[in-house]
Amino acid sequence: MWKIINLIQWVFIFLAIIFSGILAILALIISKNLSFWIAKNIWSRLLCAIVFSPVYLHNKQRISELDKPVIYCANHQSMYDIPAMFISMDKPIHFIAKKELKKIPFIGWYVSSAGMIFIDRSNTEKAMSSMQKAGELILSGRNVVTFPEGTRSKNGKLNLFKRGSFIIAKNSNITIVPVAIKGTLEVNPPSSFKLRSHKINVNFGDPIDPIDYPNFSAEQLAQLTQESVANLLAEI
Repeated sequence: MWKIINLIQWVFIFLAIIFSGILAILALIISKNLSFWIAKNIWSRLLCAIVFSPVYLHNKQRISELDKPVIYCANHQSMYDIPAMFISMDKPIHFIAKKELKKIPFIGWYVSSAGMIFIDRSNTEKAMSSMQKAGELILSGRNVVTFPEGTRSKNGKLNLFKRGSFIIAKNSNITIVPVAIKGTLEVNPPSSFKLRSHKINVNFGDPIDPIDYPNFSAEQLAQLTQESVANLLAEI
């Protein structure tokens, strides 16, 4: 029975991606803000509605006074982390994503048009160049979301945070915002077609300003952020 239900849900997910992807690409001609609104309020909410999984936000007041672009560093458990982050944000966001995402029809076209940053994890030189581009994007006034684990956790436990995002933060004094996402693993586990209804929680941590940690290396900033995300997960 569940296999039939999931098959129907995947058909609706595919149709939602096509519909909202085309809308978002067309909206980019008018405004990036409009395109973001579509990604947040149509694409993301449709995907969550199809699997009957509401998104709940926690401690958003911790970032309410931020008046400069930041790097949001979140744990990664499922493809549903991305719509959960879109729903959580009030301003346009850019993701640092693996280059394979670029090849997916409609999603890849949209994220490419929207100026998302792709990383070739098999090429260190190209990966570092992409991270430098991300730093320039943030300094130009845009918020960036990154998943420092580099890949989705298969058991819900935090993997080691890689230093790439934190090299950017340290070198350019860019504020880091730890974010914990919980529940998406139950909605759609990695490398699985299984879909289940489950509450998704997004918990925001206190911003981490590298200026307050002048002697910290990128690795130490990564460890500090990982500890914060772990505590945020425990709060939910």
